[in-house]
Amino acid sequence: MDKSIREKLNKLRWKENNFDNIVFYSYKMSKHDHINEHEMKRLEHSISSLREFNNEIVIYLFCDNSDYIPKHFILEYAVKVESFVDGFDHDMLNAWSIHRWYNLKYFDDDFYNILYVDSDTIFYQDVQYLFDTYCRYDVYGREEFGFRYDPNTGGGKNIRDQLDLVDACIYDLGGKCEVYKYCLGVILLNGGIHKNIIQRLDELSDLMEQFKKNEVLMPVPNRRIADEYGVWVIFSRLGINCGLFAVQDVTQGWIEQKHREFFNPIVLHYTTKGEQELARFDDRFSNLLRDVDNLSEDIDPYMNASLETGAHLSREMIELVAKDNGIVVDSSEDEIFL
Repeated sequence: MDKSIREKLNKLRWKENNFDNIVFYSYKMSKHDHINEHEMKRLEHSISSLREFNNEIVIYLFCDNSDYIPKHFILEYAVKVESFVDGFDHDMLNAWSIHRWYNLKYFDDDFYNILYVDSDTIFYQDVQYLFDTYCRYDVYGREEFGFRYDPNTGGGKNIRDQLDLVDACIYDLGGKCEVYKYCLGVILLNGGIHKNIIQRLDELSDLMEQFKKNEVLMPVPNRRIADEYGVWVIFSRLGINCGLFAVQDVTQGWIEQKHREFFNPIVLHYTTKGEQELARFDDRFSNLLRDVDNLSEDIDPYMNASLETGAHLSREMIELVAKDNGIVVDSSEDEIFL
């Protein structure tokens, strides 16, 4: 891009910091060998596609068994492989995914712009575009499926009241402002905001323990994203300035309507749900095909979670909390929330 145009865009978008840009992955080993093997295939696709368009940006990959990471990740893709930061509780609720936030402590010594990406991502253009374009707010991401600013279909006829209930519960847990309910698979942290998040990690741990013991209402009856809800609470307590990635640039699932005619995102977050369709559509990703029916419980350990684990909430409990917050829940609904 012409230098003068870049200068104009930086002023228009309030790009004020010159901190180093970092791409960051984090993986906690599974007890199932086939899950670990599959994850390395995903990481290979993601990192190699990123490097196809950018050989300069620094990439970090954290793993609790760093020796498991293929050596060519370091040699061919210049990935900095690191062990988990000390102090992470491997027995905490949602330990399989929440580790990303605790590994941020590795970067506490300086200010950075940090793009965290899950392994189920593919880059189709230069990642630098995201740092150059999405620079005005503290955090950028896409909303989780079913939430207010998620453009995918679905949500149910009573979805507005249910989403209001989530915000009311965040307020009850000390929230100071309304925040986007981010899917955390692709999330950009600008201007050193990660340092503020690091200071609240003890609060995040306390929240996860409360969710685990069912001491407070977790109004998203899907235990697999309890860590996301905890992070939304922390973001709200911090009063973080939130922005959204455009559908044009970051996808949430395979395949979005925006890209059906011409597939041109910066990064595709195809998600586990859409992975098999992607693998059948494009031969480059055929090694991601697997027997999802027989392996489903290993792939998603929360799919059959019971009421006793707190994965679902009774209608009576939701209606009681909704009433306390002045929200009406339609009693004709057969299911509550996503």
